[in-house]
Amino acid sequence: MMVAVAVLLAAGSARATPAPTFDLAWSAPEGCTSRERIVDATRARLAQSALDVPSELVVRGVVTKERGGFSVAIELKDVTGKGVGEREVHVEGVSCTGVEEATALVLAMMIAASPRPEPAPSTERLERLPETDGGDGTPAPSQPQEPTPAKAPERARTSRRLSLGIAGTASLGVLPGAGLGLTLRAAYSPGAILWLGLEATFESGGSIRAAERDVGFQFLHASAFAGVRVVRFAAVEVIVAAALRAGVIRVLPDGFAVVESEARAAVVGGPGALVRTRLAPHLFLEAFPGLDAVFVRDSFEIRDGAQVPIHRPEPFATRLSLGLSYELQ
Repeated sequence: MMVAVAVLLAAGSARATPAPTFDLAWSAPEGCTSRERIVDATRARLAQSALDVPSELVVRGVVTKERGGFSVAIELKDVTGKGVGEREVHVEGVSCTGVEEATALVLAMMIAASPRPEPAPSTERLERLPETDGGDGTPAPSQPQEPTPAKAPERARTSRRLSLGIAGTASLGVLPGAGLGLTLRAAYSPGAILWLGLEATFESGGSIRAAERDVGFQFLHASAFAGVRVVRFAAVEVIVAAALRAGVIRVLPDGFAVVESEARAAVVGGPGALVRTRLAPHLFLEAFPGLDAVFVRDSFEIRDGAQVPIHRPEPFATRLSLGLSYELQ
């Protein structure tokens, strides 16, 4: 299959406008394919020769060893530093030299899909355009030639990413004791940087003793977060996010009457960092620590002859979730 695509790519390159020239910055573990071999293999697929001409594209490739093989992160930019596209190639095998064919093929396809910047119209040529003779024998006034607008370079498609995950959750500050529970998470990235997510969480805070009886607490809430990716390596990425959580704190009294209501509204929110580590091509280990401000802090009281206060959330709370997610691309 890869050979067939390479043949088609070479045939297309021969018929169409020559692909842009490029320069490669290559980082790979010891024993991996060299930069020169990747450049030569890519140029061969693009039908380019090693001419001493300015590069029109700058490519950065980073090879990282992962479970069962290697990962190659490819980033493509133009000479102004503007991103053109990025891809990630996964190659199975124990030898790093196996990344050469797949990397050169994908890189050649990315470069071939990136049109050359069209040169601006020559001022000298416009000045030398002949003036046409008017009907009365006098030269017609010069008409300025409107240059054809240059086509904007087409960005290579950046794959959208959707992940679904489940995680264990722990918190301090909202419930009387440590809240332990379960979180379901869905996260979506429409491009290379922005991440959006939704969560549903159930936490149990155990029970406390009041008037020689047990009173239990639960925290059920839904949350939304938005963040930007600030760090990305081949197997690890870090997203700094802000989250807002809204739900209810429930009191589970044992033989008591609760003043006002057994369920009270709770709203918390604050910053956090979602750290995702790739375990397999689509499987990630996710850790999501954060610090929340508690915006609604209702006091819970029970009636035992008199009103007895039993709990009020702290002004600030901490949280941590740890689990797995599966990414759909």
